[in-house]
Amino acid sequence: MARQHLLTITDSRPATPRLRWVTLAAPDLAREARAGHYLLVRCDEPGGEARLLPRALFVAAAEPALGQVGLLFDPDEPGLLWLARAQPGEELEAYGLLGRPLTPAPGSRSLLLVGAGPGLPALLLLAREASGRGASVTLLAGAHHRDALPPAFLLPDAVEYQSVVGMPVANVRLSGGKGGTAQPTTLETAIQWADQLFAALPIEALEPLRERVRAAKLRWDKGFASVLLEGPLVCGVGACGVCAVEMRKGSRLLCVDGPAFDLKDM
Repeated sequence: MARQHLLTITDSRPATPRLRWVTLAAPDLAREARAGHYLLVRCDEPGGEARLLPRALFVAAAEPALGQVGLLFDPDEPGLLWLARAQPGEELEAYGLLGRPLTPAPGSRSLLLVGAGPGLPALLLLAREASGRGASVTLLAGAHHRDALPPAFLLPDAVEYQSVVGMPVANVRLSGGKGGTAQPTTLETAIQWADQLFAALPIEALEPLRERVRAAKLRWDKGFASVLLEGPLVCGVGACGVCAVEMRKGSRLLCVDGPAFDLKDM
């Protein structure tokens, strides 16, 4: 059963002209949160006559020493717009942590992260976790508008951050490393470089990504490529069934079986 929390907003500010960053005082969650975990956050007034469903937000940062977690989101609908207007000192009702985390293998030293959409904040936390353990990390982020891309200051300096606007991330040519010292390269080359690939993408982007992996690797084992799927996360406990997706071996629920799955299983 998902745990219920009453969390205090400690900071709320624009991260870009489009994205909002909210920090919550949550010592227990800050110690337990891993990349891929999400919270169901009540985004309306408690006791209101027409309550909205909780919004699923992936943890974008966790600072155990400060007892805080960070959320990054686009306030593009009424619930998230309400959350963006909430002020420091106000309390939020939330449920979690929910979902299965994205977990690199112990021997992985080179990670390629590819993301677009509401799951992209989970890759920010994964980049920080992996970089802190000494892994080489490249993050490729995509968005329809530049202001919807996470700002680089949310990532450690050691993480190579590249972005693409207005086109699928699977079709991009990478522009080279920090400072322009690396030569242009294809996504297939980056996949060959990586010990593991972690992606956060809508379902329709899976086949283009799978084609890029096949082009880079004639064979790849389970565990090489994991994908955090975009989709409805409503109840968080598998009760409503609206987040069911068809996999190779039957139906799975994003909220409890995922939302991260092995690309081989899709």
